[in-house]
Amino acid sequence: MLSWLFLLAIGQAFLMTLTLLSVRQPEMRTANRLLSALLLVFAAIIGHNWLGLNHLYRQYPHSALAIVTLGLAVGPLQYLYLHAMLSDQKLGRRALLHFAPFAVATLAMTPFYLQSAEQKLAWLNRWDGWPWYMTVAGLAKLAILLAYIRATYLLVGRVPADSDLVRDLRRLMGMWLVSAVLSIVALAMAVLDVEQPLSADAMDGISLMLFVFATAFTAMRLPLGYRPRTLPPPPPPKPRYAGSQLSDSDREAFLARLNACMAQEQPYRNGELKLEDLATQVAMTPHELSQLINEHCGGNFADYLNRHRVEALKLALHDPSQAGSSILDLALLAGFNSKSAMNRVFKKHTGMTPGEFRDRAETSA
Repeated sequence: MLSWLFLLAIGQAFLMTLTLLSVRQPEMRTANRLLSALLLVFAAIIGHNWLGLNHLYRQYPHSALAIVTLGLAVGPLQYLYLHAMLSDQKLGRRALLHFAPFAVATLAMTPFYLQSAEQKLAWLNRWDGWPWYMTVAGLAKLAILLAYIRATYLLVGRVPADSDLVRDLRRLMGMWLVSAVLSIVALAMAVLDVEQPLSADAMDGISLMLFVFATAFTAMRLPLGYRPRTLPPPPPPKPRYAGSQLSDSDREAFLARLNACMAQEQPYRNGELKLEDLATQVAMTPHELSQLINEHCGGNFADYLNRHRVEALKLALHDPSQAGSSILDLALLAGFNSKSAMNRVFKKHTGMTPGEFRDRAETSA
């Protein structure tokens, strides 16, 4: 029975992965890819546990230690997934540093992975309990996992539980903690060679199976394409312009050049536009452009772009020819890169949601 449940969990993980990767909303792409990777990691580990449960390791010697480093990727994937779900901040390249322990461990295991099936079978036949170095590696892996679980609790603890999404994510995190405890028990059983009704492979597989089914239940309760903003944005950087003020003539010339660029080329429609990119377009240095916007355009760079995006979206919502387009599609064309950012910024500038604005426009037409 347990063997069939493991296979069902693997199938469920692959089904959810296909579903997540088929969602086309740009705002969900990163979060869905991270959750898909996490589910595939768990499917691989459950598959390995299934081999152990059915005493098939020696029939498939290449399975020996095949998933031993995957546990180091679980914590980072969980943490980054939650960060992508709860924040409009994009994950940069620095996020890859979270996977440094996994990469180092995999590199260290590469010589073993490249051995022939006969060599791995000989290693399995010599197996006589867990060697000390694998015990130390297992404890380090669990310590890293628990550190990431703590980090996820701190991350979600920063937001109020006033939405179904946050409440269900907190329940899912509780299931992660249960899974981690069961994994610790499974490791202790393997290291101490404790006789129990269930083997270490069964215990480890059950812990991950619970997570897969809990994730499937959560996914059924919530629409995959919706993510409200919950984490507060970081404070904008405070530029320092002492001793480098623009002259009056430069300021007027730069303002004219910037206004012409925004009106004619509309670079704000690029949701990935950076200060450096716009500075290049208007033939200014990033420092000059930042100073100009902060001192003479009524806000910082993000506020400046968002004002133009709101005006572009208002025009689109007033346009009868765009009546058949969804608000999200129009927002993406205006330069917003997520539904949550659009709603927050639009209401800040207009006092109403885009849907209310469109309804009012249609009523007054």
